[in-house]
Amino acid sequence: MSQVQEKTEALIAAIEECEEYKRYREAKKKIFHYPVLKEKADEFRRCNYEFQKSRTDHLEESDKLLKEHESVMGHPLVWEYLTAENAFCRMMRQMNWKIFEKLDFEVNFDSKEML
Repeated sequence: MSQVQEKTEALIAAIEECEEYKRYREAKKKIFHYPVLKEKADEFRRCNYEFQKSRTDHLEESDKLLKEHESVMGHPLVWEYLTAENAFCRMMRQMNWKIFEKLDFEVNFDSKEML
């Protein structure tokens, strides 16, 4: 096994032990006992993803999305699941960006920013 593969396995083990991942796994386990809540949470996740992908940056559009899903968002299991997922994703995103920042890897399409 190469050094990169070994370090990858070590990183995965470290992620599995971090609080963000443990919290996410626990919240996921709890919400799976309530399929209707899980389905509604996933519907919100889909809509939120589409909203973010659309690059629409209107406060009223964001408020509309939250109001449309207000009943499910107020449920403690859904709220915990979504906030735990968000915290875990934020941690993973920060980790990925840190790796890209330290390596000579082009992640944009602007050739003017080349070294």
